[in-house]
Amino acid sequence: MDRTNDVQGRGSPPPKPYILRLLDRVLDAAATIFQTCAEVLVGIMLLINILNVGSRNLGGPSLLWVWPWTATLMVWAVFLAFYVMYRRNVDISMSFVVERLAPVWQKAATILAHLCGLVVVGLITLEAPQILARQVGVMELVGLQRYALSVPLLVSSALLVLHFLSEIASILLGHASIAPPGDDEALLW
Repeated sequence: MDRTNDVQGRGSPPPKPYILRLLDRVLDAAATIFQTCAEVLVGIMLLINILNVGSRNLGGPSLLWVWPWTATLMVWAVFLAFYVMYRRNVDISMSFVVERLAPVWQKAATILAHLCGLVVVGLITLEAPQILARQVGVMELVGLQRYALSVPLLVSSALLVLHFLSEIASILLGHASIAPPGDDEALLW
């Protein structure tokens, strides 16, 4: 019997309340959508850069719009992946240390890590109106307003606020594993 989820040895944790299960499904769906979008953006970057290199190698002109669009798409892909990495537990963690702690300290360390993440993304989310207000003007050769660069970061941060709150609630209510995740999914990325 695996007792890593239960400090007091009562077996498996009880099922999560409906609202936490629903929130998990929504957050997981958002992670899947964000991952797909990030992958598509990387594919577009690859294609437009191949097009630019091909054009120059065939004696054609350099496509001036490729570099600013590549930079824009890269920023968007990174900001979308920001949410996915934390949601899927493929972020950098101190699992080597946490795995060696007693279960109650593993729980405390996990909650502390989630609280730290919550503070960071919470501040980004709270500052969203000011972040958007400061980014005025049109990006050259892209034609979008500068604030468009920050939108994926702000959406990822807002979703991470929900993610960290959900994870903390699940741990405190005894519905989540306190063992650090393995590196299985990291290999997929």
